[in-house]
Amino acid sequence: MFWKIVLVLGILGLLLGFAVTGVSVALPIATEGRASWDEVAIPIGIGVFVLVASFFVFLIGLIFVIMNRRKRVPEVRSGQFGQ
Repeated sequence: MFWKIVLVLGILGLLLGFAVTGVSVALPIATEGRASWDEVAIPIGIGVFVLVASFFVFLIGLIFVIMNRRKRVPEVRSGQFGQ
C-alpha cells in the first residue's frame, strides 16, 4: 500500500512540475515582454527540478508496486485446482 502512495505522489509531482514549468515558460510570451526571461529563469529551474525528482519517485514506486504484485500471484499446482 505504501508504494502505491509513493506512485501517486510521483504522478502528482510530475503534473505539478509540468504546470510550473509550462506556466513559467509561457509567461514571457503571453505578457509580450513585461516578464523577462531573467525573471522566470528561477521558476523554470525549480519546475525542472520538481519534474526530475518526481520522475524518480514515480519510477521507484512503480518498480516496487510491480515487484509486490509478482510476489502475490498464487501458484496453481496440479491436483489442487478446483478443490
